[in-house]
Amino acid sequence: MNKRVILFSVISAVAVISLALNGALVYLVVKNSQLYQQDQVNKKVLEFRNMFTERVLLSGREIDFDSRLELETLVRSLNDPEIFSQWQKFTGSQDKEEATIEAKNLLQLLINKTSQ
Repeated sequence: MNKRVILFSVISAVAVISLALNGALVYLVVKNSQLYQQDQVNKKVLEFRNMFTERVLLSGREIDFDSRLELETLVRSLNDPEIFSQWQKFTGSQDKEEATIEAKNLLQLLINKTSQ
């Protein structure tokens, strides 16, 4: 009878430790998954920011149709309403001065998004 109690106690202790470790592992997996997803979003935002900077801000010429289409596709793929809204403000600008202001606002937003 004594051996059964000891065996039961050992098995119970192992089961409790196993459950605790499984819980800890699940927590780590979920946390790492969230970090990975955020990293993927940051990569897309950085890609868009770099393309926007290269093709719009530093180009010194008017944006061609292909570049605009590529930028539009990329900004839509971000699935970020705030960035997309600012992009629309930029593309809907009526004059060069307004476009400059909205481009600066968009760039600032992109920098803020990737530095969080």
